[in-house]
Amino acid sequence: MMLRLLGWVLAATVVIGFFAPQLQRLAELSPADEAPAPVATPKPVVALGRAEIAADGRGHFVLTGRVNGRPLSMLADTGATLVALRASDARAAGLIVLRGDYTAKVSTAGGVAEAARVHLQEIEVGDIRVTDVDALVLSDNQLATNLLGMSFLGRLKAFAIENGRLVLSQ
Repeated sequence: MMLRLLGWVLAATVVIGFFAPQLQRLAELSPADEAPAPVATPKPVVALGRAEIAADGRGHFVLTGRVNGRPLSMLADTGATLVALRASDARAAGLIVLRGDYTAKVSTAGGVAEAARVHLQEIEVGDIRVTDVDALVLSDNQLATNLLGMSFLGRLKAFAIENGRLVLSQ
């Protein structure tokens, strides 16, 4: 029995001695050594937080912005207190507005209109993104185009007209 135990100890020592260099090498590896680090792909350089919109033939600044991720045509309007959306475009942007929600009275170029107060998750114009924006929804026959009003523009660092372009900076 003692001889058998001595044989097992000798066999275990030989096996451990044989595998010891490989075990030592594995123990010394750091996680970074096991696999090469991924190579970062360079991204194009863009001016973050800036957008420029050219004036149209009438001198208006019409743009395509993204409201809650949906592209919408809008007219930049510093005379509009809030962003204003046409009902059909509000639906396209995922807003649910019911008849009973039209409780606000607003003055428009066409007179007094009823509007629904809403809260937009985000509006993006070029590289600019503003979240939690107050807005109004008006029926399509009361609002000819969506308005990018001061509830968005007023939260920017600056906006100015330079060389026939509206320049927005965040």
